[in-house]
Amino acid sequence: MRKMHIVLFLILSQIVFSQVKNTDELYKTAKKLDSLIFDLGFNKCDLSHYDSIISNDLEFYHDKGGITSGKEAFTASIKNNICGGPNKVKRELVPDSMKVFPMYKNNVLYAFIQEGEHDFAEFYEGKWHRGSRAKFNILWILEGENWKMKRVLSYDHHL
Repeated sequence: MRKMHIVLFLILSQIVFSQVKNTDELYKTAKKLDSLIFDLGFNKCDLSHYDSIISNDLEFYHDKGGITSGKEAFTASIKNNICGGPNKVKRELVPDSMKVFPMYKNNVLYAFIQEGEHDFAEFYEGKWHRGSRAKFNILWILEGENWKMKRVLSYDHHL
């Protein structure tokens, strides 16, 4: 009987603590936030909304570029390096790579982890050139009623 309880606990814990389905509202929220950070901000250089979705004490860890601390430093980095460079750069989420893991305290959703892979490309000599592929993890925290990007890991960049 004890073994049955352990097996049942393991099965239920996988259900309770696993990723959400891509039809779940939290997944859709993560997809929208990803689009605001990368499609609109990174790819189109419209950073006007960054103030409302990036935590003041953001920490961004990059395996090639080091640590970026704070919303202002992150926004300046995108503005100066991605949007201010000589060549256009774009980021695309690898299809079907995104996963979302909710985090609860006392049964109340307070954060989620977004993980996935993304591809980068650079436009020069009249065409797009494939850059690196990398993995990422983003911790989104609910601050008041707004989701804020709080911690980011961007790693395993390779061609």
